[in-house]
Amino acid sequence: MFHVVVRRLIAVFNPDLPRKVWLFQLGVLINFFGNGLVAPFLVIYLHFGRGIPFAVAGSAVALGGITAVTSGLVAGSLSDRIGPRNTLVGAMVCNAIAYLLYTQVSAPWQAFAVGLLVGVGTGTYGPTSQNLTASLVPAENRQAALAQNRITAVVGLGLGGTVGGIVAARGLPGYLTLLILDAVTFLTFGAVLLMVPSGRTDARAAAGGSYALVIRDQAFVRLIAVSIAMVAVGIAPMLVLLAPYAKLQAHVSEPAIGAIYAVNTLGIVVMQMPLIRLTRGRNRMMVLRSGALIWIISWLICFAAGKWLTGNVAALIIGFAVVIYGAGECLYSAIVVPTAAALAPDHLRGRYLGVVGLAWQTGFLIGPSLGGVILGSFPLALPVICAAVCLLAALGTAAVDRKLQPDERLVPVPVAVLAARR
Repeated sequence: MFHVVVRRLIAVFNPDLPRKVWLFQLGVLINFFGNGLVAPFLVIYLHFGRGIPFAVAGSAVALGGITAVTSGLVAGSLSDRIGPRNTLVGAMVCNAIAYLLYTQVSAPWQAFAVGLLVGVGTGTYGPTSQNLTASLVPAENRQAALAQNRITAVVGLGLGGTVGGIVAARGLPGYLTLLILDAVTFLTFGAVLLMVPSGRTDARAAAGGSYALVIRDQAFVRLIAVSIAMVAVGIAPMLVLLAPYAKLQAHVSEPAIGAIYAVNTLGIVVMQMPLIRLTRGRNRMMVLRSGALIWIISWLICFAAGKWLTGNVAALIIGFAVVIYGAGECLYSAIVVPTAAALAPDHLRGRYLGVVGLAWQTGFLIGPSLGGVILGSFPLALPVICAAVCLLAALGTAAVDRKLQPDERLVPVPVAVLAARR
């Protein structure tokens, strides 16, 4: 019985992808394990370990969004010229240096400086990794490959968050250990990348494109606006600010925070591929709108937990909220990047994905920066404001849908699935 269950799980989460994609997935797992070690505890480290106020610490972490915006745009075109793999290797070396420098931070200005350096590598990751994934598989397998990227990343984040919660409980020595381990994972990922194809395309064809052509696509520009809002009040605060909110407002311990992120990971891993199949043939913006509405429910539950509960009870309720949030995140990831790739001409794909990366980093710049200020003055306002902006994002999906062509509105159904239905 057990081996039957295992085979069914493999069939669900193991799409038919070539070996080079799975080698890349190994690197993604290592990279996001390192991210999970540090991300939930970075603001906590800067505040409790280095004495930097919450608002300043949140702003310092968010400041990397400035350089991330620039590096993401540069990476979008650079990856078309020298290959996404080579661009990504350079980004990982940059990140390793930055997180080692975090161990030496003792003043706010140093935290801001390191945050800027982190943004260089972070902004490069999104468009180059997506472009590399697209180059490793045929067009009909890209959605499966991108979904597998997401699952692998979430597993890595969850495992890292769980281990990070245990190590962070040691206080300052634990925080420093996490930063060093994170730097090691960046370098390991870079070494793995050298074993996959570069993904380099014809540089002459890539040179013929420009970002001016990208921003003329009105449907894409509206999609980016909705994405910025959803990242700023959904993904970014859940990753960066939920942990300090839980600790400050509800007195949740570090190990419990790590367990919350592990629950989030498990939920996304279980839901991602089934929800992707559920979206096939459905209106793209209706799916994205559903994700934003789900996040409203999640944030309101976090508000209730912070207002009326403390300790382990609060941790249980917040853990329930992040499972609900995970369903919305699955819908977001199933729509935004695949829709951008569908709208992009082949010779502009790197630049389209560069703008998607810009939206991601802009959201991470806005969310933790403003959210850190709110958290430092009135913590309970954080989930309420996030829920309100999620509602605006849900309404904004209608504006995107109006600009999509009829053949762009629906999530495509793979040919093999259509044949099986006949």
